[in-house]
Amino acid sequence: MTNLLRHPTQMFYGWRVLALVSFMGALNNGFFSKGAALFLVPVETSLGLSRANTSLIFALARSEGAVEGPVIGYLADRYGSRKLLVVGTALTGVGFLIFASSSNVWTFAIAYLLFISLGATMAFQHATKTAVNMWFSRFRVRAMAIQEATGNLGSMLLIPLLGLVIALYNWQAAAVMAGLAYLVIVLPLSPLVKESPESMGLLPDGATPEQVAEARREASRGDSPAARRMLRYYDSHDFSLKEALCSPTYWLLLLGTLFRQVAKAPVQVHIVAMLQWKGLDSATAGLVFAFWLGMNVPSKLFFGFIGDRAPAQVSLGGGMLLYALAMALLLYGDSIWVFLLAAVCGGMAEGITPINWGAIGNYFGRRYFATLRGIINLSHSWALLLMPWAAGWWFDRHGSYDMTLIVSLLAALLAAVIYGVMRRPSPPGSAQQHERQDDELAARSSSSP
Repeated sequence: MTNLLRHPTQMFYGWRVLALVSFMGALNNGFFSKGAALFLVPVETSLGLSRANTSLIFALARSEGAVEGPVIGYLADRYGSRKLLVVGTALTGVGFLIFASSSNVWTFAIAYLLFISLGATMAFQHATKTAVNMWFSRFRVRAMAIQEATGNLGSMLLIPLLGLVIALYNWQAAAVMAGLAYLVIVLPLSPLVKESPESMGLLPDGATPEQVAEARREASRGDSPAARRMLRYYDSHDFSLKEALCSPTYWLLLLGTLFRQVAKAPVQVHIVAMLQWKGLDSATAGLVFAFWLGMNVPSKLFFGFIGDRAPAQVSLGGGMLLYALAMALLLYGDSIWVFLLAAVCGGMAEGITPINWGAIGNYFGRRYFATLRGIINLSHSWALLLMPWAAGWWFDRHGSYDMTLIVSLLAALLAAVIYGVMRRPSPPGSAQQHERQDDELAARSSSSP
């Protein structure tokens, strides 16, 4: 059967879309998603805030994006990803420039909550993920893994640079650098992202109608398991929104993701502060954090490679067990070598992210991907807000992150159990659909020479 990775006459345009959104996501991951950990302590000191209050604003920024998830997801499904990418990028860039001029908690909160968080969520969570989901089916997890890995590679490179700028100048200079990157680099590239392969007369993954027809003929003869696996993607049934919400698999995926975020949310905001509490200086703590992020790159490529082959529940459950081990090492470790081992385990565990989101498209189809993803984001919005704030509150009163790490460890174990019992759903009416497809295949086979 013809290799589906190649278009007959040229490179499949989906790989160009993937390269564009991956590069954009790499910048966003360094400046917004992971950069908050570097901004936490200097912003707290500069504005005279408590650790709890500073954590609260950064946590609100993450949870706000999750609360808006269903609305933004619906807009992405309804109007396409490109419009949201342009608007979101502009908001984020302007927000970082306002953030850089902050002299009090109110300007800081407005910049981070009304501009940066809203824009980054709109553009780099929903719009780019929706674009990748539309352009790939058979290789969806692999494409999302490349996108995620590139994002973490960007963090690995940008986090030390941000830390250096903050150390040599101040956090305001780092915020200006971030704002200019969004407005000068990312924004002009945004219109180049096409909505879907169908908008260019193509099929997902670079497949052609002739290749799909060939797979149908081979499947009808019953001598090609590969053809049958391929048709699972190209002749699959897209769940309606109601059908997906009535599936137990969707709710298990939602609960597993919820507890995964309960485990991750406080650590993502406080990891540098945690390492300093453990006795590392700020520069060394930043380097360990960068190493943690760097481990995401090979991990996401690895999980992306096996994600199209292994059952999602195996990869997701195993990844959360590895994350629980990282929390135990942070809790009981007392040397740089133990913390580096924790960074290896924690960084490798985060490689399951593309499998988590790819499972939505693989299980329920392309049509309502952004809406279903938005509902899952909404479900754990409280954790993105409460857990980092609670970690800061506990530290202000007890001078310790012990309780935070214990809660994260237990949440990771619970997520592993929930993921482990999840199974691929059977689409409603799939039996009748398969009968019709079998009849069509038989008719084509009997009419072919």
